Amino acid sequence: MSIETTPSSTPDPEWEQITATLTKEPPAARVYEFEKRPRPGWMLSGEQLRQWAVYARDNAIDWTVYQVTHTPYYLGWSVRGYRRLCLRWWEARHDDYRQEIASAKQMLRAANGKPADEARARAVLQVRRAEFKAHKKRHWIRTGISGLIIVGGGTIAAAVGGLWVQILLALAFVFTGAWFGRPEEPAVAPAQAPTRTSHLGEDTMRRVLVEAGVVPEKRATEIRGVGIPHTDGPGIAYAVDLPSGIPASAALGKEKQKQIASALAVHSDWIDLDVDRSPGSSESRLKVWVSSSDPFAVVRTSPLLESEGPINTFRDGILVSFGKRGNPITLWIRDTSLIVAGATRRGKGMLLANILIGVAKDPWVNVRVFDGKGTAEHNPYAPIACTFVKRDPERLAVATDAIVEELARRSDLLDEHGYEKIDDENYEECMRLLGGREVFIVDELATYTPKGTSPFADRITENLSQIAAVGAALGITLISLTQVPEVDVIRGRLRQNHVARAAMNTESPTASNTVLGDGMAGQGYDASKIPIDQPGRFWLATPETGVIEGRSYLVKPADKRRVAAEAYEIRKAAGRLPGQWRDPIEEYLFAETGVSSAAGGEGGKGRIGAPAPKVPEPIALARAAFASVGDPDRMTSTDLYKLVAAASSDWAPEEDVDVDQARDRFLKALREVASEVAPGVDMRVKQWSGGRGYYLATILSLTGERP
Repeated sequence: MSIETTPSSTPDPEWEQITATLTKEPPAARVYEFEKRPRPGWMLSGEQLRQWAVYARDNAIDWTVYQVTHTPYYLGWSVRGYRRLCLRWWEARHDDYRQEIASAKQMLRAANGKPADEARARAVLQVRRAEFKAHKKRHWIRTGISGLIIVGGGTIAAAVGGLWVQILLALAFVFTGAWFGRPEEPAVAPAQAPTRTSHLGEDTMRRVLVEAGVVPEKRATEIRGVGIPHTDGPGIAYAVDLPSGIPASAALGKEKQKQIASALAVHSDWIDLDVDRSPGSSESRLKVWVSSSDPFAVVRTSPLLESEGPINTFRDGILVSFGKRGNPITLWIRDTSLIVAGATRRGKGMLLANILIGVAKDPWVNVRVFDGKGTAEHNPYAPIACTFVKRDPERLAVATDAIVEELARRSDLLDEHGYEKIDDENYEECMRLLGGREVFIVDELATYTPKGTSPFADRITENLSQIAAVGAALGITLISLTQVPEVDVIRGRLRQNHVARAAMNTESPTASNTVLGDGMAGQGYDASKIPIDQPGRFWLATPETGVIEGRSYLVKPADKRRVAAEAYEIRKAAGRLPGQWRDPIEEYLFAETGVSSAAGGEGGKGRIGAPAPKVPEPIALARAAFASVGDPDRMTSTDLYKLVAAASSDWAPEEDVDVDQARDRFLKALREVASEVAPGVDMRVKQWSGGRGYYLATILSLTGERP
């Protein structure tokens, strides 16, 4: 039996396995790796800091170069700025006192020898002068204190400080002037040219006109563009020639315009289509204008606010509004009467304000305003208005009677001098002959024309209808306004005689048709669809313009006062202010009512009071007789009659009539009218030592005066 042994050097796998299991070393500790923390957004890297420094340096250099090269501009601005500051100082010195003093002087001139009115006007004038003197004193004190601080402080700093202080003071002086002299930014941001429709061209118009059904698809290739699309106001304009046999008017219907606007992906108010009527064009040439935004959303100021000197509205018309393309719309206040209607606060007064700017600066226009609202809207124009009355139907009825008579007078004058009509060639001669043109404004017809509002409604309506029908040919233009566009207010004949019409936003299509005419809303001219957030926007229908859309220029209350002041000076220089020329209309009103409404009447606000009771002639003559000899306590009947006969030929003795009989006739008439005026007054002849007659106290009791 043999035993096999294994050498000791031979490895034993089982043993190694057991040994390894018992003596295994622990594994190495796990190492965790963390992601790098991101850099905060505000923290710049070294490279970014270097780039920022380069950019900052370049921007600083560019800014410095720009400012240095524009230094001449700043110097010019500085001169303009200090000029503006001087003008502001001068305006602050005068404030409104000069105008108030001038108004008080006008009141004094208008007193016409009436002691009470003269005393009141002199008192107002003295008060205004005293206030102006005190205001100038306070103004000089404030100016002196401010000037002492600025000049004294600047002088001390320049004298004590070094070169850098002096440089800083000089720069501060220049930049202060430049700040006040910088160019003024426009009050209204200019309309931006559209970009969405910049692709407007021949291919686009072919697609659009086919989609709108204006041109059959098989003839689309015959559409030819004329020129290139170009900017026109706030939009883009282009013209195309339609295929032969298809007139451009085929695209002008309201429904077609809506379809074309839909094909262009814009609102129908944002496009304007018309037939090209320029020389050399044909009936097939269509003019297209498209905007990328609402062209009436902007607000523009009247160009007439910047005009200086008189305006000839007969020749040039009045710029009252702007159209879709921003183009000014001229209203001709010469050949047709105008009616303006729409809901309240929709811009009727703004259109009238634009009209008044023009007519106020035309010295040959006699402005007459009857305001049915009674507010202060038209008060600034009172000093230049030949007639200005508020809420007085009876006076309007009398005034329209006077205008109707004026029509006959003017017709006779033109016929007598051989003038067939008033035109540009004979304008000046006709104005001197007739006494100017009449612009008769009735603001708010609903106060005057509806039946039942006053006993004068029918009379006013008939007179206004007659004036509107024939007045324009004789230099008399009627402008009527109402916020109640109903048939009861604008009666049929009155509406028909207003050839020119403007409709602001109305409550319904029916109201729109009442203004513009029957069926106009169905043709697309519907004022009830005008956006209510755009006051002053309207449909205008005149013989010169056709039916177009427009929006009135903005006129602020301060603009009205400034224009009225300028118009006052223009008319004063021309001798055309109320009271400077013979006014037959106001003469008629004064004769009928006993009070004047020129320049707004007493107080200048159009509220015409009741006239003083008329004193019968015999009583007035007796009172004048006492006054002519210094108002003695008593006067004999014979002496009284002698003074009456000398003052009035109506009561002088007739041929073959005894003086005593003539005296008794006057005394009898005096007693009769006295019994009617003051029944309780004893008019028997009084006896005293040395004579018999009347006491002054008795005559004063008849006139209402106090002894």
